[in-house]
Amino acid sequence: MSSLKSAAGQPELRTGQAALGPGPGADLGQRILILAPYGSDARLTAAILQEAGMQTVATENVNHLCAHASEGCGAWLLSEEALGRQAVAALQQWLDAQPSWSDVPVVLVTRAGEISAAQRQRLSAIRSMGNVTLLERPFRAGTLVSTLEMALRSRKRQYQVRELLEQTARDAETLRQAARRKDEFLAMLAHELRNPLSSVSHAAAVQREAADDADRAWAADVITRQTAQLSRLVDDLLDVSRITQGKHKLVLGLVDSPQILSSACQSVARLVESRAHTLHTDFPVGKCWLNADATRVEQIVVNLLTNAAKYTPSNGHIWLSAHCDGEEIVIVVRDSGVGIPPDRIQDMFEMFTQGDRTAARSEGGLGIGLPVVQTLCELHGGSVTAESPGVGLGSTFTVRLPAAEAPSSASAGVKKDGGTAGHNVRVLIVDDNMDSAHGLERLLRRRGYVVEVAHDGPQALKRALASPPEVVLLDIGLPGMDGYEVARLLRTEAGCLRTFLVALTGYGQEEDRARARASGFDDHFVKPVDFKALLQALHDNTAAHA
Repeated sequence: MSSLKSAAGQPELRTGQAALGPGPGADLGQRILILAPYGSDARLTAAILQEAGMQTVATENVNHLCAHASEGCGAWLLSEEALGRQAVAALQQWLDAQPSWSDVPVVLVTRAGEISAAQRQRLSAIRSMGNVTLLERPFRAGTLVSTLEMALRSRKRQYQVRELLEQTARDAETLRQAARRKDEFLAMLAHELRNPLSSVSHAAAVQREAADDADRAWAADVITRQTAQLSRLVDDLLDVSRITQGKHKLVLGLVDSPQILSSACQSVARLVESRAHTLHTDFPVGKCWLNADATRVEQIVVNLLTNAAKYTPSNGHIWLSAHCDGEEIVIVVRDSGVGIPPDRIQDMFEMFTQGDRTAARSEGGLGIGLPVVQTLCELHGGSVTAESPGVGLGSTFTVRLPAAEAPSSASAGVKKDGGTAGHNVRVLIVDDNMDSAHGLERLLRRRGYVVEVAHDGPQALKRALASPPEVVLLDIGLPGMDGYEVARLLRTEAGCLRTFLVALTGYGQEEDRARARASGFDDHFVKPVDFKALLQALHDNTAAHA
């Protein structure tokens, strides 16, 4: 390669000692690996290329070149004289082993003039390597530089293809993992739905055959409890929908966090007692104020306490505490349970990821509680973290939420008892689900309400025109004419301007509530309806118009 000459046969090279390898921080994928018969040839060529801004490595032999190539390279610059039969075979073996995206550019410098049969055979073997460019002496240095620049551009595109393939593989693996977690989630969902349905089915059979009040009371209690469990499962599914669509919305207000924590403790009391756990609490009243959505903060704490109860063996201990730390309220839930392996802690906050389901299968759940907790904390401008010393050593979950200033005069309002008497208030129930409609009818009649039932929109409008009701409990998902249209017509054509119009529906998103208000509804309840809350709403409306 020392014979890099101009057309006039004079060298165009400036002599000098050139570095044999790239400097610190070099891009291995852009290196030109040089193999020449003599070290001086390699250094001289490297000087030219480095002057043109290229990275070079002068290799001692074929094995040295292949070792560097395996680390990354942009092109090979080979001299014909450095390639014997065994060298050609070694290079061919390395090139054949390249991954599918790779086709290393090879620039081969050959001598001019007549060549022997052996040389012709060797050159033919080299050409068969693939991406080979022949450069015949004599040539100008600029020709060499431009040839290698073109080779490096080609190699750069190959590396871009590699990156795309690797990213595609990563994306495919992410999708496979997500699909696996989704399938596990759906399987668990089916299991958790069948459990309460089975209990309700058995309780209904017992109630039909019951010969005494004790059996009937037991069956009613089971049906009530399992219906509540189904309702919680549906709420969990709605939370998944809100999280994945980014539609969680908060209703903020000033609240003393211990009030929320006390309510959360009451919500999990039955579960804690059933497992014979001891729940320790420590939260001072009047010192930990939040500007928060009280319902959502309670949901955060209930989810954490529920997990603690489920994943702690019987007769365990659970600690719930809260304190003010500067500008944050810190809520801590700690347990003496099964703990979390260190490599699983971050995974616990991924959607559709569960811990050891065998430890909690009997307690139910869909394994989405912690992702919901994390989302709600972040919506409040806070955070949640998990810690565990290891398996069998318990877990600690720490929630941090922005603190709010205490009100100048904090006073606890006492909610007035709304009572349950209907006082002959006329109620029209509109629902195409006959069992649901007539069940609610019976409950209201027992409390003094005068109730009529309709199962579609036209029938409801006909009854309202004949005798305007004081209250309409209206399902949204009616056949034909939906509840929104029925509500509008009740207001505009049936003379129900002062009627208390309540939506009873399975649609509970914020946009559903907004659409109900826009259609003329006064209130909105999600099925299965909290009957006590419904009675309170009916009483409050009656009192307001008394």
